[in-house]
Amino acid sequence: MIFLLSILTILNYNSNSIEINNAWVRPAGKGMNSALYFELKNSSANSDELFKVSSNAAELVQLHKTVNKNGLMEMKEIKSLKINGNQTIKFAPGGYHVMLIKLKKDLKTGNKIGFKFYFKKAGIIKADAVVKSY
Repeated sequence: MIFLLSILTILNYNSNSIEINNAWVRPAGKGMNSALYFELKNSSANSDELFKVSSNAAELVQLHKTVNKNGLMEMKEIKSLKINGNQTIKFAPGGYHVMLIKLKKDLKTGNKIGFKFYFKKAGIIKADAVVKSY
């Protein structure tokens, strides 16, 4: 019975507690790099952790954060990102973003790219991102 309640709690947690909104990717050519930006919203009272993002569009997909190191901006890979309950985190140029390394095809304006977001509690959430310039 406890096992069943645990499963139901997890299923309940997955049902809309984590949202990926306004996802977009910069256009780039095959073999080049690009970046994914979006809003990550946790409408649950519980924290969660994003630990991986995947896509068939690139050979390598990594979570990154832009940091200021001695006056110079540089990208740093992060292993995971905690999102508190009732928090929204913006992945935007100059901050958190997802790097798409060695694109497998051209990303042209208007294309849609599929992604999977992996969370410790919410599990896998699928979302599409549109290719556009900002």
